[in-house]
Amino acid sequence: MKTNRKDLLVLFIWIAVFEAVSATIGMATAGGVSEWYKTLNRPSFTPPNWIFPVMWSLLYALIASAGWRISRVADKKVRKPLLGLFAIYMALNWTWSFVFFSAHEIFAGFVWILVINVAALAIIIRAHGTDKIVSFLMIPPLCWTLFAAVLNGAYWQLNP
Repeated sequence: MKTNRKDLLVLFIWIAVFEAVSATIGMATAGGVSEWYKTLNRPSFTPPNWIFPVMWSLLYALIASAGWRISRVADKKVRKPLLGLFAIYMALNWTWSFVFFSAHEIFAGFVWILVINVAALAIIIRAHGTDKIVSFLMIPPLCWTLFAAVLNGAYWQLNP
């Protein structure tokens, strides 16, 4: 897959859009984080709050890069279903914060993040035969959301 300046500009746009959406979601759910979340019993392995925006900024750059690469797959029969799966993954990913922080649904957030992990794993598996780089780009987000699922599950156990 050759890359020229126009392709790099499109990649930059993908990343900028993903970062902007992430920041917007962060601002929209900030009230739940600052008010409700801080009242919950925390598992001992909860990272400091500043880690989350740093990690998600890095991860969204990887996820956007994966989406950009998927959008460039030449074979339409492969690209279309993979883009559909990617869109489902992103819809789940971007709405989790609203389920957990805004709706205060700890158990629903736990189930939601498990489904996010299944979708990420499906992308990794489906993309592997077409574009291994997409698979590699999606491994760090999957690892983080697996950790987040354990964390979310612990919050659910500690805050019945």
